[in-house]
Amino acid sequence: MITTTGIDGAGKSTLAQNVRDELQARGYDAVYAYGRFLPLLSYPVMELGRRTVLSDSNIEEDYTEHQSNKADLFDASLLRRGYEMLVMMDYAPQLLARVIIPLYQHDYVICDRYFYDTLLTDLSGDVIPEPQEAINRYRTYSKLIPSPDFEFYVQIPPEVSLERKDDIPDIEYLRDRKRFYDEFAQAYGMSILDGTRSQSDLCSTVVETLLNQN
Repeated sequence: MITTTGIDGAGKSTLAQNVRDELQARGYDAVYAYGRFLPLLSYPVMELGRRTVLSDSNIEEDYTEHQSNKADLFDASLLRRGYEMLVMMDYAPQLLARVIIPLYQHDYVICDRYFYDTLLTDLSGDVIPEPQEAINRYRTYSKLIPSPDFEFYVQIPPEVSLERKDDIPDIEYLRDRKRFYDEFAQAYGMSILDGTRSQSDLCSTVVETLLNQN
């Protein structure tokens, strides 16, 4: 299993798809998988929170205020743990269907994001207030899920990401997330790629890394 991870706008989705295409073109059995959590069963709870306790703030209008309100909401440890458990219960069958089962069916599964992206994006800043806590959390969860064979962190300046994406609420959102990703990638020794390079260069780097070590 190969994972590509990083903040919004880093180009990880395009990279994952390009790597799959290149491996297939070379005759390898490779598939693309979206590895991050999607709110399905938990969506009604999230929507209820937005319409009630978080109705006074809007992430697109004032990211700082909205994030502060969320942090206040999850200040109670019992609520944090309950919400995290809800997310994980929703995520478990998704991870099984999209990632774990394909691992038994194909030689290469290229994951666009993975389990840790849920910790570093979906839960960071409020449920998981600091990067070290996300690092510790993954250490626990990793005992229950497949460990990637290759992990690539596509690192990119928030300013560049903001230029690429038109749906980012605030540059502070990207800076907050990058802080989590930077510390996490360093803690787990991920291979760091320069997200400002061309996609063809990044794809070549990843594919050659895979094939040279197999």
